[in-house]
Amino acid sequence: MLEQVSAAVPEAEVKRHLERLVGSRDPYEGHAAMEGAADYIADAFARCGLAVLEDRFPFQGGTYRNLVASLPGACSDEQVLVVAHYDTVPDCPGADDNASGVAGLLASAQALGRHRFRKELVFVAFALEEYGYPGSLHYVRQAKARKATIAGVFDLEMIGYTSPTQTVPPGVRARAVGDFIGVIANRRSERLVSLFRDGAVRYVPRLPVEELIVEGNGEGFPAVRLSDHAPFWDAGYPAVLITDTAFLRNPHYHLRSDTLETLDLPFLRNVAAATAVAAALLADPA
Repeated sequence: MLEQVSAAVPEAEVKRHLERLVGSRDPYEGHAAMEGAADYIADAFARCGLAVLEDRFPFQGGTYRNLVASLPGACSDEQVLVVAHYDTVPDCPGADDNASGVAGLLASAQALGRHRFRKELVFVAFALEEYGYPGSLHYVRQAKARKATIAGVFDLEMIGYTSPTQTVPPGVRARAVGDFIGVIANRRSERLVSLFRDGAVRYVPRLPVEELIVEGNGEGFPAVRLSDHAPFWDAGYPAVLITDTAFLRNPHYHLRSDTLETLDLPFLRNVAAATAVAAALLADPA
């Protein structure tokens, strides 16, 4: 079944999502496009046969929405989450940041929605990650209030850019070529890293994976907290950041030049496939 999950993430589908999503999607000048992206994501989830709800939250006098799609578990209410944010900074097309992550999220949902698992699979597109994570903070507060059991969170944050060079922070070992996907966890979340790595080795062997485990919740390494996994870490839930390393590799980060033409679509497809396999392994096929 895992071979089927990996094969069910076609590059053409990933590109189709990107073509619809790329463009400024901020809460200011790009508000209409951000709302259009939310509508598109909700429709894409529904076309995967998933139950979809809008999780609305207030921010700076406005109301915004996370899009949440779920596939009930056959034997358990324990949840496995795949998440990505769909907003951008102002005046930025946001192809890598983070239309790439949303395309991977939607492709994973399509591949996984064809199967059944013992645990519940939940796919979440968060709003306003670029503005202090109010969307994921709201979601995590609700999860804690209802005492949700979350087995793990896979956060897709910029997954489409490769480069012949790679910047590496002091004290971190990684390849000098930016052709890998980074998987970053705290100690509580190490099992998710193993699932991603082992699934990629077997089912997506052309995808190089580099791992980083940080202490605590990454307080001593602020760069590893720059996405929607951080509120889950802070709440005690296991989560991993899956990333092409953003500004450590991509010179178009938060600029007008972050366009579809700069992305490596076969790489993005492989990251989405590996994420779907890892989520399937954690959710436990029924």
